[in-house]
Amino acid sequence: MMDRWDPASMTNKINTGDNEMKKITLILILVAIALFTLTACGASDSPETVTPEANSVPAAVIAEGQLLPVNWLDQSFSLPGTVESVLVSDGDSVSAGQPLAAYTVSPDAMLTVARAEQELLAAQQALNALKDAADLNNAQAQLKYINAQETLDEAQSNFDADDSAENQVLLDIAAAAFQLAEDELNRIEAGAGVDEHLLKAAEARLNTANASLASAQALVDSHQLKSNLAGTVVDLRIQPGQKITAGIPVMAVADTSSWLVKTDNLSETQVSSIAVGDADTIRLDALPGLDLSGVVTHINARYEEKRGDITYTVTIRVNEVDPAMRWGLTAAVYFQP
Repeated sequence: MMDRWDPASMTNKINTGDNEMKKITLILILVAIALFTLTACGASDSPETVTPEANSVPAAVIAEGQLLPVNWLDQSFSLPGTVESVLVSDGDSVSAGQPLAAYTVSPDAMLTVARAEQELLAAQQALNALKDAADLNNAQAQLKYINAQETLDEAQSNFDADDSAENQVLLDIAAAAFQLAEDELNRIEAGAGVDEHLLKAAEARLNTANASLASAQALVDSHQLKSNLAGTVVDLRIQPGQKITAGIPVMAVADTSSWLVKTDNLSETQVSSIAVGDADTIRLDALPGLDLSGVVTHINARYEEKRGDITYTVTIRVNEVDPAMRWGLTAAVYFQP
């Protein structure tokens, strides 16, 4: 017996097939999304090739510091006063001993020098007079000795010709006179031509006069500041009319023919990898593109504490010199592995 066709039952079967197709389609879409995501993630995880710059930093920065001249000296007056004149400008080249500045010399100081010069002259003249007197006494003693010798020779000749009592007396007198003349000459030639006490007193006076003049002259010279180093004037801090204090630097003179860099921020772990003699590369912030080579010359044994961190100071000698280099420029130091 044939089943009877049921439209409602057929509709239910069609709807059930459509639902199955929708589920399959949704699963395929989800699988496609998952595969795309995995592919994208795999691409992003692959290493990226970075081409270094031609002028890239050769190594990691280990410290920053300041550029300093190897040799430099502060210049200051030894006495207080008022600046009379400034004889140099910042950047001027000076030689050792060259006057840099001066302040007014007081009349009293100049008068002291003049008096010391007069006393020195008087002391020298007094000593010379004593020595001249000794020379004169010596000349006179020599002349007396010569005359006595001649008299003795004549008396001896007369006695040899006639040994009379009279000639004997004359011979004895001549011999005694000669002996006195000889003794006097020997005494004078031995240094007794002038009173020894007077001579020592005159020499002491001369020495005192020399010392007084040197002291007075030094007082005057101290009013003129002279460079104690050949180099370049830097950090000029005075002008005419300015009051100055003794011992306070008024400028500095630096020898700019050699430079160094001092760093003071190396940590204890960083400094442990550095040794004297290590080569470094130095770059100055103000002079980009200028690479300088350097060598570590000193590592401070004593540490400093900064904001709770232990740091050490390292000195690096710069091998090259550039006219644009200036005192105090910020320098970055790169360690050469």
